[in-house]
Amino acid sequence: MLCTAISAPPTHTDGILNGIDLVTGQPVHHDPFSAYQRKTVSSPNVVVLGDVGKGKSALIKTVYVYRPLAFRSRRTVVADRKDQGGEGEYSELCRQLGGNPIRFELGRGGSRINLLDPVIGISAESSTQVAGQLQLLRAVVHAASGAEPDSWQGAALRIAHLRALAKAEAAARTPVLDDVIAALRLAPPAEIFGEMAIAGASATRDRFAEAALSLAFDLERVCGDDLAGLFDGPTSPDVRLADRLTSFDLSQLPTEGPAIPLVMTVLNTWLTNLLRRHRGMQTTFIAEEGWHLAEGVGARLFQRNSKLARGIGLANVVALHHLADIPEESPAVAMLKEAETVYMYAQARQDDAARCVRLYSLPPNLLDDLMQLQQGVCLLRIGANAPILMQHLRSSAEVALTDTDAAMTGPRLKGGR
Repeated sequence: MLCTAISAPPTHTDGILNGIDLVTGQPVHHDPFSAYQRKTVSSPNVVVLGDVGKGKSALIKTVYVYRPLAFRSRRTVVADRKDQGGEGEYSELCRQLGGNPIRFELGRGGSRINLLDPVIGISAESSTQVAGQLQLLRAVVHAASGAEPDSWQGAALRIAHLRALAKAEAAARTPVLDDVIAALRLAPPAEIFGEMAIAGASATRDRFAEAALSLAFDLERVCGDDLAGLFDGPTSPDVRLADRLTSFDLSQLPTEGPAIPLVMTVLNTWLTNLLRRHRGMQTTFIAEEGWHLAEGVGARLFQRNSKLARGIGLANVVALHHLADIPEESPAVAMLKEAETVYMYAQARQDDAARCVRLYSLPPNLLDDLMQLQQGVCLLRIGANAPILMQHLRSSAEVALTDTDAAMTGPRLKGGR
């Protein structure tokens, strides 16, 4: 038995209670904001790894959603993907806390985010406002065509975007995606090619126009089918940042296709840039099934946004499984390495466990341990410290809130938290 007089707590006590260190029996307190203030970590971003059903979701809901709401300076934003009774699993908890979930669905029945919303920009200054919007437009083009825009398409999109902004400004209104599509159908601007008879000018103009029209057709198609009702108009009034819990319900979007990857990318960019303008509260953005932020069209944007996190009071929490399926050259690898709070739950596949050991420079003997962890037990690595073997703890009330099969829809929730 350990002597409590010489068995020190594995973490500082000013963080949020996570669980119990199974080696020392001491409580484990941690959250990225308090750890960053103590300089225990240099990045506030968090990764939760492990197979389905091993405890990732229960940990996130208690340590990163429910418990931080006791602090007046904390708030949480969730990209809620899991369908539970026709709505997202966080929807009822959101209502219990006095809010309403923001629901996205194809068609005209849900909420929308305008890709050209003034909120989505690098800063509030007009000279740099367009950068964030253009990056999202390129992500939509990638989803529409299946490939990154080439140099001709990139030039056509950039010019169409500027034309759309100018047209809307002249009409004293906010531009929308349809303005970009209309601008792509216009003749190439004279200031680009001029009227001078230079060799090849006609062929160059034709190639530019062909690239622009191709983009217009792709954007019209994808925004009329795969993304209908999501980005094709002004931002809905209900898309706003709540003081405590903001739940974006993505549960009714199709699991295949570009809708979920793009909505999650747009939400993270919207939040990142909103926080750059309005600072003061510590905000956690959660993507429990975070593959769409770690790979695909939004991976580079999410990586860029993650680098801004420490300066704007934002912690990104991403849950993933099957690490071995991520290509070595993926932007996700850099994102995973940069996170300094890592919860590693059981990995049934040896290649996943081996990738985890290699990625986080763990002792090789931990490979077998990772494959044999019990449900609710994880290895927690904080900064450069040795990993802690931790049992996550929940109260009976939190079990009612976080159980996947009955979470937030049963009668136990009625009447309060």
